[in-house]
Amino acid sequence: MKKFSSFVVFIFLFSVHLFAQKEGDVIINEIGNGGTKKAMYSGADYVELLVIKPEGVKLAGWFLTDLSSPGGTAKETEGSIKFSDKEGSLFNQVLPKGTYILICLGGPESAFGADAQKEIVEGNRIVVFAGESNLHIEKGEGTIGLTGKDNVALVSAWEKNSAIDIVTWQGSTTWLGCEATQLALETLENGKIAFFTPTDGDFKNNTALQTWVSSSETKDATPGNVNKNVDDSLLKK
Repeated sequence: MKKFSSFVVFIFLFSVHLFAQKEGDVIINEIGNGGTKKAMYSGADYVELLVIKPEGVKLAGWFLTDLSSPGGTAKETEGSIKFSDKEGSLFNQVLPKGTYILICLGGPESAFGADAQKEIVEGNRIVVFAGESNLHIEKGEGTIGLTGKDNVALVSAWEKNSAIDIVTWQGSTTWLGCEATQLALETLENGKIAFFTPTDGDFKNNTALQTWVSSSETKDATPGNVNKNVDDSLLKK
């Protein structure tokens, strides 16, 4: 009986290790910050995620937030959304490696980059709206709004140590679980976009400042698609 119990514990721990999410499964790949300088980047705020885990990943139950901690106070421009784990949510399915997930923080009437967007819930390009894709996105308290110094965190649970990826541009963050990408304020200040350009096809390492491109040109935004001058063909294999 003791040997059987030990075997069950081993299998359980092995399964947890095998299926647990970890840093590098999904990355924050591009951010659009409309901010207040509308003469610069004129699109609405968005965050783009990219799945890089070879086996794919389920995002059901995960959160995206610009709060600095799980105990932070939600505000008009600070809040969270949950990738719904309800029946019918696309995030209950495994999204394969190479899937782009665009989270539009404004409504469908807004432009994200140069174009308006429509909800897409299948294929390797997913587009959802933080306030309107109710089957797939559960709105938390407050509203994610990128203004000035800020941060964006992708977390697998509403717990301090559950961060999968964090990008900050002089915004404070106490989320733990991964190394934060710390961009200079001018990289993503009000009215700019920033996108990741991997070195030698290494999509896992998005923490180096030099791997991010900053622009105020709307045409440089590629929300939900491969980033400008980036080859993502290795992610399709």
